[in-house]
Amino acid sequence: MTIHARRDIPALPDLVFNAAADPSRLAAWLPEPYEVVGRTDDVLLLRADGGPRQVQLAADYDQLLLTWEPLADHGCRGTLRVSLAGAAGSVAELHVDECPDDRLPERMLEALANEVEQNLTAG
Repeated sequence: MTIHARRDIPALPDLVFNAAADPSRLAAWLPEPYEVVGRTDDVLLLRADGGPRQVQLAADYDQLLLTWEPLADHGCRGTLRVSLAGAAGSVAELHVDECPDDRLPERMLEALANEVEQNLTAG
């Protein structure tokens, strides 16, 4: 089952996408039960529900599209697309497949919006 979520974020799309795709910022907006424990090249190492997970990431900075897919047979896969909304805002759209938590996309977008608003748009 695919779950969709959408959120407006009051920041330019490049700023939002960079916050989403930057490995050093990813840990700040990935909600529980997921915890980033490491990264090698394009593979993100996560801990979720007490067990390790490996997720392959692909960031397309031209299309502002972030995709991830589990390297094992289980786990969530998804896409995040960021686009311009208005003069200086963005809309982030998240599609997640094979995820047992149907609120995960909403929680992810809320955490991403908070990360952007608190740490990247202050000033």
